[in-house]
Amino acid sequence: MNRSTVLFATTSLLFAGALAPAALGQCGGMSKPAGPSSATTGGHAGHDGAPAATATLSASVTTSRAQPVNQMCPIKGGEVDAQSPTRPFKGVTIGFCCPGCEGKWDKKTDEEKMSLLVKDAPEAVMAIEAAPNTKLQANPSDAQPDATAPASNPAVQVARSYMAACTKADAAALDALFLDKGRATISENAGDEGTWETYRDHHLLPELKEMPDFVMTVTKEDVQTYGTTSIVRQIGSFTAPDPNHKELTKKYLAAVTYIVVDDGGAQKIAHLHWSSRADKMADAPAPAVPDAGKGPAAGHVHK
Repeated sequence: MNRSTVLFATTSLLFAGALAPAALGQCGGMSKPAGPSSATTGGHAGHDGAPAATATLSASVTTSRAQPVNQMCPIKGGEVDAQSPTRPFKGVTIGFCCPGCEGKWDKKTDEEKMSLLVKDAPEAVMAIEAAPNTKLQANPSDAQPDATAPASNPAVQVARSYMAACTKADAAALDALFLDKGRATISENAGDEGTWETYRDHHLLPELKEMPDFVMTVTKEDVQTYGTTSIVRQIGSFTAPDPNHKELTKKYLAAVTYIVVDDGGAQKIAHLHWSSRADKMADAPAPAVPDAGKGPAAGHVHK
């Protein structure tokens, strides 16, 4: 080994030692250190002795990808920038403060991910709700590699339009999605609710009036098509006023199944089954309320 080789190795070790504290500080929520080493995906540039041209190419590829919609990491709370590790989620790109956070994110369920975003990155939740088609951009094909309900599927569009119309309590928009003249039927929690028109007037619209902020967060969505008939499933959760304590909210788990048929070239809902139950895991001791009157039974809450 000649003298120049020893000098190069010594300089490299000193340079690496100087960067280590900054990298550790960044994972604790501090800003990322500026410099070429932060411009490559995962922070691996230079570890394998790649020439400068390779690092430059890597940086150019990184800057062309979708930018994160969140400012703070939902895992550790650190700052996110354009060179952060990312993951696609519900039609948007989520960034993380340092390598390793994305692996922890991958192990969480969609509902857990949404809870983290609500807490640490509300701007990401807004971006998800503003994604194309509806506020419920659930598992679109361009966001989840294993998605089984592509947004371009006509039956899926009908199901998402139903949820969007419920959010606005838009009766006209809802009517346009169903077979008319009593041809569409509804079931709720294994009970027969009659025709769409009956259910709309006696259950759905009155209940939505009591919950003007209703939004269902869909964590799973799929579709199966058999000829001109499709079955769409949406599974997720929503919050509603607690039946026994109106000043509080209660979380409900929900599943909706739509049978969508071709009606003269238009996709229409022929049958809808809504099922929901209170999330016992989300329950917390309620404060005592003197002489509190009983509210509607929790089993009857639709939205």
